[in-house]
Amino acid sequence: MNPTRSTLAATALLLAALPAPTAAATAPGDSGGPRGGSLTTHGVTDVRGGKVLTPRDTGRFSLLGITWDDPRARLGGEAEVRVRDAETGAWSPWRALDTDVRTPEAGPDHEGPGLRAGTQPLWVGPSDGVQARITGSGLPRGLRVDLVDPAGGPSPARAEAASTASATATAADTPVITSRAQWGADESLVADPPTYTTDTKAVFVHHTAGTNDYTCAESASVIQGILTYHVKSNGWNDIGYNFFVDKCGTLFEGRAGGIDRPVYGAHTYGFNTDTSGVAVIGDFNTASTTPAVRDAIARLASWKLGLYGVNPSGSLVMTAGADNGKYTQGQLVTMNRISGHRDGFPTECPGTNLYSDLAAIRTAAAGSGAPSTHGDTNGDSRADLSVGVPRATANGRVGAGQMSVVPGTPTTPYAANRSVVTQESEGVPGGSEDGDGFGTASAFGDLDRDGYQDLVVSSPGEEVTAGASDEGGLSVLRGGPDGLTGQAGMINEPVGARTGDARFGAALATGDFDGDGGDDVLAVSPGAGRAWTVDGADRVFSAPLPLAAGPVQDAAVTTADFDRDGFDDAALTFRTADGSWPLVLARGSAGGLRADTATVVDGAGGSSVAAGDLNGDGYADLAVGRPSADSGSGEIVTYPGSSDGLRTSDAAVIGGTGLDAAATGGEAGASLSVGDTDGDAYADVLIGAPGGAGRAHLLHGSADGLATTGAVTFVQGSGGVPGAAETGDRFGSAVVLTDLNGDGTADPAFGAEGENSGDGTVMTVTGGLGASYGPTALVAGTGRSIGAALTR
Repeated sequence: MNPTRSTLAATALLLAALPAPTAAATAPGDSGGPRGGSLTTHGVTDVRGGKVLTPRDTGRFSLLGITWDDPRARLGGEAEVRVRDAETGAWSPWRALDTDVRTPEAGPDHEGPGLRAGTQPLWVGPSDGVQARITGSGLPRGLRVDLVDPAGGPSPARAEAASTASATATAADTPVITSRAQWGADESLVADPPTYTTDTKAVFVHHTAGTNDYTCAESASVIQGILTYHVKSNGWNDIGYNFFVDKCGTLFEGRAGGIDRPVYGAHTYGFNTDTSGVAVIGDFNTASTTPAVRDAIARLASWKLGLYGVNPSGSLVMTAGADNGKYTQGQLVTMNRISGHRDGFPTECPGTNLYSDLAAIRTAAAGSGAPSTHGDTNGDSRADLSVGVPRATANGRVGAGQMSVVPGTPTTPYAANRSVVTQESEGVPGGSEDGDGFGTASAFGDLDRDGYQDLVVSSPGEEVTAGASDEGGLSVLRGGPDGLTGQAGMINEPVGARTGDARFGAALATGDFDGDGGDDVLAVSPGAGRAWTVDGADRVFSAPLPLAAGPVQDAAVTTADFDRDGFDDAALTFRTADGSWPLVLARGSAGGLRADTATVVDGAGGSSVAAGDLNGDGYADLAVGRPSADSGSGEIVTYPGSSDGLRTSDAAVIGGTGLDAAATGGEAGASLSVGDTDGDAYADVLIGAPGGAGRAHLLHGSADGLATTGAVTFVQGSGGVPGAAETGDRFGSAVVLTDLNGDGTADPAFGAEGENSGDGTVMTVTGGLGASYGPTALVAGTGRSIGAALTR
């Protein structure tokens, strides 16, 4: 299919100075005059000063605009045109042209040869005559009327493609977009390759202005005309907008370079960098938008921003790239992630009616009302990759610690938009001190029931009482459309019970223990041999849960509804002074976690725990990792859930030797995570075996519980995992299963704390795509054992 090429029918229709008004003068069509008329009749009787194009016979055209020489100059007046219908010979009423347009501030269109300023182009339909006038003084030089003929419009194949484009797509899916080939872009007009920015941080919504008097079958022709106008009239390299939407809700690719890439456009003067522009064909000062238009913009923005881990209902601070009449170059401006053209430039665009719809479009794009995904801090339906680096230096304090959070996207977590949080971050309580260990343990949960996942972070080395050490504390980072923000007020053990070396928060988890719909916090104080539950909303402590008569070590905790009564329960494990590994089980209730009825199962614990429904019976089951068992090869023990809670007498054991865990040093079960990786309603278990170079094993759940059949082994350098296996990497030091790309199934993430002589790294595999996040990506410095702590 060869695209139909637009032509610039006339570019030499120069506007002359207005002559003195003549009362008797009329333009063709004013009173039934003959078609064509006299070229000396200017048709203006009430205007003094300005420029005019007398009525002209022309070749056929369907789109026009007025341009002038100086690309930096404003028109400084009002421009109007009227055209003669090519079929009927009737002249249209005078139509105003939108003059709120400026050239790009950077990129391939900036200060190039032939660059001209101009009005917005106006679709007028098949015409063969034109008249124009501009009122005002001090008008720029070189004023001319440019006429564009899309040469017949789209082929039937293009028209069909445009009219049948699907109107449905999920937030994680690419919406159906009519390609440049389908709408007939003349690629010979585009001289230079596209320019790319870093990412897409915001979407600006425009309208093309002019008229709504087009059919959706003509949409491709309208866009063809705009391409020709932007290139041949404005002197740009390509069409200015990244995307178009017609009044039927069909999406069209705009500027070339790849719809899923951060293509530099020419749409919002001063804010073209790291943004994308979508223009709705029509004038929405005069017309109202349709549900199809609003839905199309929402789907596009949700997908485009989601590629970079951005919630479309959020906001950001942008730096103006030029003096544009509204902001000065370098000025910091707070913008919505979905903004109107007028938010960044002095214009009425995208029209009063479309602009008033943007709030609802943001809500629709964010999928308001959808249940939150576990680990999704910004509400984009994708879990975020959260990495604790407790040994990191912050504010010059060695071992003060940090958290790095990388937003999930439809492909791989996007490190460029990661956030790094320390106790120096705004709103985070306390301050960085040597050995605080901020990020030692962390847990996601919706504490305030707002639909966004919050992040609870421990600093077990925190000094709270003067002269004491390692009392420990918790910080709550609240989720929201812009990601995490600190919340004032550290959570510490109650004053009367507080003791030094308790290391409150060294292990923690969240769960809804009282069934109120909001998550609560369960935090272990291993140095004091106890754990506490804290209500997520009001921070009230429940009675302590005793674990042992003295200090314990290597504590691990998980929560789930093991008895299916609607209240989350807890399983805690740790190593006692005599080397044993008990398992403490506490059940939830309307009054919270029942410390008074907790049971202790001797020898049933291990160094890691994770929970999920492995056999699909509706009860959560427990997996326990024992990396030192089986002569250091390690083993996994599972306990099924039931109406009576966990049945520890029905343990099933899978040895590390059966998983070939010993091949690189063993320690299977040093880390565990549970999630459904294949959507079969059976939870699977990811097992870290970090001995030596390290590896990880994915075991699938089934009706009979966890099975080795079909097990998948992950090592660096194969199966999508980046890097190369080297002795001492300790790949699998931490593992997580969570939905990083929003496709409804869990994706694996792996820590390798020994990578690069102890710098450490984290790796993910999503949809077969591997990615690695080391010191540079996570801003952790060097030698900090990145990958020792991941959040689930």
